[in-house]
Amino acid sequence: MKAITGFLFILILSFAACTKDLGTINKNPNNPDIVEPDFLLTTAIFETMNLYGGAMNRVVFFNYTHYYSGFQGEFQRYTYSANDNNTYWKTTYINCLQPVNQIEIKYANNPAYANRVLIARIWKSFIYSNTVSIWGSIPMAGALEGTAAVPYTKEQEVYRKLLEDLKILADGIDLSGDKYSANADKVFGGDLLKWKKFANTLRLRIAMRISNAAPNGDPVLAKKVVTEIYEQAAFTMTAQEETAAAKWGTTSDTWSPLYDRVIYNYTANKATIPVINESLIYHMAPYNDPRLSIYAQPAKQGPQKGNYFGQNISYGGGGAYAGAGLVNPHTGLKQDDYSYIGERFLKMDAEYVFLSYAEACFLKAEAALKGWWGSTPSQLYYDGIDASFNRYGLSAAQATAYKNTPGIQWGSASDTTGHGADFQDWLQICSSVIPAGDHLRQIIMQQWLAMPGQGIDAWALIRRTRVLEFQPQFATYEGEYAYLPNRLLYPSTELQINAAEVQKAIPWLEGADDLFTKLWFALPNKKNPFLPY
Repeated sequence: MKAITGFLFILILSFAACTKDLGTINKNPNNPDIVEPDFLLTTAIFETMNLYGGAMNRVVFFNYTHYYSGFQGEFQRYTYSANDNNTYWKTTYINCLQPVNQIEIKYANNPAYANRVLIARIWKSFIYSNTVSIWGSIPMAGALEGTAAVPYTKEQEVYRKLLEDLKILADGIDLSGDKYSANADKVFGGDLLKWKKFANTLRLRIAMRISNAAPNGDPVLAKKVVTEIYEQAAFTMTAQEETAAAKWGTTSDTWSPLYDRVIYNYTANKATIPVINESLIYHMAPYNDPRLSIYAQPAKQGPQKGNYFGQNISYGGGGAYAGAGLVNPHTGLKQDDYSYIGERFLKMDAEYVFLSYAEACFLKAEAALKGWWGSTPSQLYYDGIDASFNRYGLSAAQATAYKNTPGIQWGSASDTTGHGADFQDWLQICSSVIPAGDHLRQIIMQQWLAMPGQGIDAWALIRRTRVLEFQPQFATYEGEYAYLPNRLLYPSTELQINAAEVQKAIPWLEGADDLFTKLWFALPNKKNPFLPY
């Protein structure tokens, strides 16, 4: 960790160059050693958005979540890039965590900044909740102090600590107290009530993440926490405008990384432009989901010109397991032959969502299905669909028609009459069909569909539930394949600089330090019944 923190303050002072067009930041130009909390919060938000919505999303999460196909590269092929992984780790601890950590260090004992310190700590908790879902056990206590040897906190204890802290932080916000300026707070514009609701809803997300039966979770703790949150349900997200989101800027140093790659630098990246994933198509098109026109563009050329057409993550591989008479529709195609990502997500000032009102509804629906939330799960499920449609500018009438569709209507089965293949991938080994009465699959499918681009969140959802069916990664046309990775390896820089502590943490994985060792909170990968192992 010494390499991460040794030149920290220089980096903090240089952050202005990265965020100058996100707004005027309050700092003392005559004393550069005094960095105001507004500047630090803005920096942390911008850097976090760039991490989870930038290259890490495209390189790692696009294929891991089956929203998009990132094409080529080690991570996309379910292998590994040490350099990229080192960058993600370093960015997490330096660029994202350290600015808000500095707020806590500099202002924790000043009552005039009480709320701003609490909000900084909430943002730290948000980042840690993602970090633990990527690597497992991680440095937490002492991680940002600049020492060479930093102990790791066991994965289970990270979750327990986050759940304890978030309750204290949410309860501690004084709605009549100090706040960040609207210009500095790019998520909630200085609204203290929204921060309080975000903290409680984040706590709900974390509790539901660890809700599987032991040894794959802690349902006793999860139920206790969810029940506590329900007692203050009014202080969770209850409306669209409470969604935690921020927008990129409109200049080259602040615009969306996806815009930069797909639009601004299209010519240089033409052969590897990310496109819609086949899995998204067969989960949306057969249900006449109008959100598909938001998430994707019709193919502009190729054999499916004018239609919504998704690339599978194996780029045509897996033909050895294709059903009799199936013709591979992906043979010989280029990126431009597929559906591009929807224009909404390709804007230079596109939005990145950290936690949405729609997700809050689906988390509550799942909790209610378990008997932990005192509301009707079907109503919360429909509220989530309504919230997702509303987020993307679709009408209430469109939402109603969709909610009445077989398989989408609560408790109903999908209608595959005459078009059963539409619900499957091209190999016909995965399906989006909903059996009658499978309420959990309905909730999880809709939560996944409501989170396009939120790769970090969707990957955690997929791993903790294992109810959605996606193709494995086929390495060759002959049929060598791998199931979805479960985690990222510990960075090689940590193995060099903090080796003794990493070696203590690796046995906690109960498996090898590799991509396919399951983390504590997750369920094991499900074997596809059409494949031999």
